[in-house]
Amino acid sequence: MPQFITRHAAPAIRIGSSVLFIASIAAVMGSLPVPQAPTVATATPADTSEGRMMIGMEPMCIAEMPGVPLSLCFMPGTSAEEVNKVSQGLVSQWAKDLSERPMVGEGDGGAAYFATTRWIVSGSSAQGTPLTLTWSMPADGLSIPDGITGGAASPNNLNATFVTKFGSLEAGKSLLRQVYARWSDLSGVNYTEVTDDNAAWGASGGATRGDIRIVGRTFGSTGVLAYNYFPNNGDMVIVTSNSSAWTATNNQRYFRNILAHEHGHGLGFDHVCPANNSKLMEPFLTTAFDGPQNDDIRAAQRQYGDNYEPNDTIATGSAIINESGTTTLANLSIDDNADVDYYKFNANVGATVTVRATPQGPSSYLNGPQNANGSCSAGTTVLPLAVQDLVVSLYRGSSTTPLIVQNAYGPGTVETITSFPITSSDVYSIRVSSAITTDDVQLYSLVTTIVATAPRIGDFDGNGVVNGGDLGILLAVWGPVTCGSQYDLNGDCVINGADLGAFLADWG
Repeated sequence: MPQFITRHAAPAIRIGSSVLFIASIAAVMGSLPVPQAPTVATATPADTSEGRMMIGMEPMCIAEMPGVPLSLCFMPGTSAEEVNKVSQGLVSQWAKDLSERPMVGEGDGGAAYFATTRWIVSGSSAQGTPLTLTWSMPADGLSIPDGITGGAASPNNLNATFVTKFGSLEAGKSLLRQVYARWSDLSGVNYTEVTDDNAAWGASGGATRGDIRIVGRTFGSTGVLAYNYFPNNGDMVIVTSNSSAWTATNNQRYFRNILAHEHGHGLGFDHVCPANNSKLMEPFLTTAFDGPQNDDIRAAQRQYGDNYEPNDTIATGSAIINESGTTTLANLSIDDNADVDYYKFNANVGATVTVRATPQGPSSYLNGPQNANGSCSAGTTVLPLAVQDLVVSLYRGSSTTPLIVQNAYGPGTVETITSFPITSSDVYSIRVSSAITTDDVQLYSLVTTIVATAPRIGDFDGNGVVNGGDLGILLAVWGPVTCGSQYDLNGDCVINGADLGAFLADWG
C-alpha cells in the first residue's frame, strides 16, 4: 500500500481579507519548531486500522501553529535537511498569511472540532450563518506557483489528468460535485459551479470565476497529495504527479476523501486528533469511511448552520414536513446557545401530530489538537449527545404562544410530543430549542408523524364544523369563480344552487 499522506492547509490568502497584524516575521520564526532528524518507528505501524494510508513508519509533520494557516506533512524517511529547507522557506509566506487571515473566534468549539475561521462575505459573516460559495476549474495551462517548496511554477494539468484517470473531464468533475454536495447536505453551505475565466492564480473569486478554484500540477519527488487555502480563499491544488495513488475502490473514495478533507480546510477547519479513523479532519488520509463524520459535521454546522438554515423564526421556518405520514430529518443542529429551528406543516382539524427530537452522534469520542511537532495528541472525551437540553414546542399560524412545550428530560435525551390533536385547520410550526445556554453545537434528528384527516367539504373557516360562518363565506363568493376554487363544490366554475345543496348536505 502506498505510504502517502496529505499536506493540509494553505500558504496564502487572497488580497482583500480582513487584517490581523503581527509584529514581524521573526515572531513567526520564533514559534516555528526547529526541525530535527525525523524519528522513524520502523517496528510499530503508525496505525494498523483498515484504510489507513500510513503503514510501517511515522510521518514527520510541521503542524498548525497558533494563527498560522499551514500544516505540512512529509513522507516517512524525509531528511532533516529537506524538512528544514521546506519549512523555513515558507516562513515569510506564513507571516503574510497571518497578517491577512480573518479570524473568527480562534479555538471556537472548545474540546471538540477545531474551527478557527470561517468565510466572511456580505450577509454571512456571523457564526452559524449559511452562505453560498461558487467553484470553478481553470483551463489547463494556467501557471500555478509552487506552494510547497517555493520552486518553479508549473502549468495546470488537472483537466487532462481527469481524462486520463476517470475517462473524461465530466467524470472527474462529478467527483468534485459529489464532495461539495455532501458538504452542502451536512451544513448551511451551498455550492454553485461556474465557468472560470482563467485569471491569474490567486485572483479573488467573482462573477467570472469561483470563490473556490481547483487546479492540479506536477511536482518533483514529494509525498504531498493536495493542499488547500483557508478562508477567505478556499482554492485547492492537487498534486497530479501522485495521481497513481488514487484507487478506484468505492467510487473513488480515496480521491473523494482527499477532496473532502482539503475542502474542510477551505471551510476553516484545522486538523483534529487522535488519528483513530473517526474523523475526516484527522492529519492522515483514511478510506475507512466516506466523507465527513460526526466531529466534522459539528464543525461545519457550528460555523455555517445546518442544511435548513435560516429557519430561526416562524416566518422563515422550513416548510419540509409532509402533511400526512412520517417525515424524518437527520443532521439538524442547534449551533449555539441562542439558535432555534422552526419547521412548518399544514394540518386539518381532526389530525394528530407526533414529534420526536433525538440527539445525534456517538455517545462519546476522543478529540484534541495536533501537537506542534506534528504528532497527534491523545485527545479528551467529548460527549456530543449531551451538549444541549432539547425543547420541542408546537405553534399554530403566526402565534408566538405555544400550544404545547415538551422538555421532560435533561441533556442527551429524546423529547417527544405524542398524538397532539389538531383542532383547527391551519399552518403549524415545530420549534426546537435548548433549555440551557451552552455555547456549542448539538446535532439532532427530527421525526414527525401526522395522522391526517380529510377536510370537511363545507368547512371553509377550518374550525371543524359546517355552520353559519361557512355559509356566509359561500354566499360572499356567489357567482362565477376561478376554476378549481375550494368553494366550487361541484367543479363547474360557478357558485350556485348546486354548490349550496352540497354544502347543506354536510351541515353540522
